[in-house]
Amino acid sequence: MAVCMHVSARLSPRTEQILLALIVLAGLVVRLLALGAKGLAYDEAATALMARATPAEIVYFHWDAAFEHPPLWQLTMYLWSALFGQSEAMLRLLPALAGTAAIPLTWLWVKRLWPHGPTMALLAAFLVSTSPILVLYSQEARMYTLVVVLALLSLLALRPLVQRPGMANAVTFALINWLMTGYHYYSLLLVAVEGLFLLLVWLRERTLAARLAWWLGACVLSVVPISLWMLLAPGFRETYAIITGGIGQGSAPTAWRFLDGLWRDLAFGGIRWQPDYAVWSYLLLLPAALGLGVLLWRDRAQRVPWSWLVALIVLTPLAVSALLFRSLAARYILFIVPSLYLLAGAGIAFLGRRHFLLGVAGAALALAVAVPGLGYYFGPYHKSEYREMARFLQEHRQPEEAVMLYAPRQHLLAKYYLPASWSYATAPALDLPPYWPVTAPLVVPEEMDGQIQALLQAAPALWLVVTAENEVDPGEFVPKYLTAVAYKEECWRWLDVYLCRFVSPHFVPSATNTVPDVLFNDDLRLQRAAVSPVVDKDIGYGFVLVELLWQAEQKPSLDYRVTLRLTDADGRIVAQRDELPIGTLLPPTTWNAGDVKPGYMALPLPGNLAPGVYHVMAGLYDAGTGALFGDLLQLSTIAL
Repeated sequence: MAVCMHVSARLSPRTEQILLALIVLAGLVVRLLALGAKGLAYDEAATALMARATPAEIVYFHWDAAFEHPPLWQLTMYLWSALFGQSEAMLRLLPALAGTAAIPLTWLWVKRLWPHGPTMALLAAFLVSTSPILVLYSQEARMYTLVVVLALLSLLALRPLVQRPGMANAVTFALINWLMTGYHYYSLLLVAVEGLFLLLVWLRERTLAARLAWWLGACVLSVVPISLWMLLAPGFRETYAIITGGIGQGSAPTAWRFLDGLWRDLAFGGIRWQPDYAVWSYLLLLPAALGLGVLLWRDRAQRVPWSWLVALIVLTPLAVSALLFRSLAARYILFIVPSLYLLAGAGIAFLGRRHFLLGVAGAALALAVAVPGLGYYFGPYHKSEYREMARFLQEHRQPEEAVMLYAPRQHLLAKYYLPASWSYATAPALDLPPYWPVTAPLVVPEEMDGQIQALLQAAPALWLVVTAENEVDPGEFVPKYLTAVAYKEECWRWLDVYLCRFVSPHFVPSATNTVPDVLFNDDLRLQRAAVSPVVDKDIGYGFVLVELLWQAEQKPSLDYRVTLRLTDADGRIVAQRDELPIGTLLPPTTWNAGDVKPGYMALPLPGNLAPGVYHVMAGLYDAGTGALFGDLLQLSTIAL
C-alpha cells in the first residue's frame, strides 16, 4: 500500500496491472485458505439440502414460503452441486470465486469514475481483498458475494447509462439488476440508490431533462421482475405482513446500538461471538470519512459528481436500516462494502500525497482493523460445531437407539452430516420435509409426554440433539421431562449444539433391589432402590444406574437434593452426582402429601477406575445449607 502511494505519480499502466494482479492473487489465496475447514452453519446446510430438489420444486417452495429469498441462488446451487458435489469446500467455492472477482471489479469501477487516480483504485482493491467481512462471506455457502459482484457490475453499467443514454445501455443495466435482485431482495436498495443519484444529477443540471426518461425507464425496468414476484408470491406477502406487523413493538435496539453493531460487522467482520477488540473497527472510519470529504470537494465542479453516488451507496442503506429495520444483518447490505473501502482508499491516497508517512499512517489504520479481523476469523472463530457433534453421535450411537431433534429446524444440518438411512423423532412432533426448512410450533407438554414414553418403550436409549431450542420450548419441558422419566447418563457440549443420552428404564438390566424405607426430615421417604451397574464398551464409558422410589409423607418443605456417590473400600468418593429427586420438572415443593414418584439417576464411572469392590451410597440434603439429613445409605456393593 505504501509503495503505491509513494510511486503513484510514476505508475505505468503495466506496473498498475502487475500490482493489481498481485492483489487479486493474494485475495484469492485468502479466500481459498482452509475453505472447507469450518463446519456448515444452518443457512449453509439449507443451501445444500434445497439444492437437492428439482428446479421446479425449488421455484415452487420459494414462491410459497415465508422468509425465503428469490429462488435464483438455489437454482444456481442446483447446477453447481450437480457439477462439483456438496462437500463443504465445493459448496463455498462459488462464493469464494465471486468474492475474488469483486477485487478487480472494484478497481475497474474506481478507474472508470476517476481515471487519473491509480493509487486510489489500487488501494480500494487491496482493502477489498483484505476485508474481513468479504473474506468471511466468500467462505459462506450463500449468495452474498455474488450480490456484491452483480452490484459492482450494475455500478459499472450505470456510468455509460449516465453518459450515453440509449436502448443498449438501459437494457444492459436492467438485465444486471434483474440478476442481482433475483439473488437477494435487499439489493433493491442499490437500485433505489442508483435511481436517487440519477434524479439528483438531473435536478443539478436541468439541461439533462431529455435523458431523464431513459434513466427512469432503466430503473423501472430493473425492478419489474422482482416487483411482480413480490406482488404475487404468497410467501413474500406473508413475510411482509410479519415484518411490518412487528414495527413499533419496542423490541428493536436503539438506533445507535444497532448502527454500532452494524458498523462492527461491516468493518471487522459479521462474526458471531465477536471479540471485544472489534471496537477497533472504528479506526477505519477515519480514512473513510476523510475520503468522503476529499471526493466531494474534488467533484464539486464536475458535471456528474460520482462522489455523490458513493456517499449514497454507503449512507442510504445504513439510514434505512436504522430507521426501519433494526434487525437487519450486515450481510443483507454487503454491497456497500466496496464503496466503503473506496472512501477509505481515497482518504489514504490523499494523506499519501501530502506526505509519505501520513499515507503510511492512514494505511495502518485500515490494516489495524483488517489484520485482527482476519486473524480472529482464521483463528479461534468457529461458525458451527454441528459437524463435530454429528461425528461423535455416529461413533457412539447404536442402531437400535432413537435420535430426537429438539427444535426440528436443525433437520437440514442433521441430514447433511448424519447418514441418510437414519430416522428422527422431533420435539415438537412433526413430519420433516425432504429438503426444506421448517418453522415448528411451540412444544405442548401434554402431547410430548406420550411421544417420549413411546420412544422409551421402543428404544433402549434416546439421544437428544439440542440447538435453537428456545424457538420451540422456552421452558425446556423436553429435557426436564426426560430427566424425570429416564436415566440421564451424560451431556456433551459443542459451540452451538449439545447432545444428551438418556437410557430407558424399560431396558435396564437386572438390578440389585433394596428396601431402605427411610424417612428424611419427616418429608420424603425412600421406599425402594434399584442399582444396575452398566459398563458399555460400545459407547466407551460406564455408569451405575439407580432408581429411587420416593413418597411424600407430607407436602415437602424444601427442594431437597439427592446425592449419589460411589466409594471405594477405604470410603473415598470416586464418583458423585447430585440432582433433584426427579429433576427440575417437578421439584419436591410442588409435590403433595401421598405422592409417590420414581427418580432415575445415572452415576458416571471414571475412565481410570481400578478394578475392585465399590459401594453405592445415597443421601438427601438441604440445597441451601448443604447439610445432610441423617447418614448416607449404602444401597449396594458392586464389583467393577
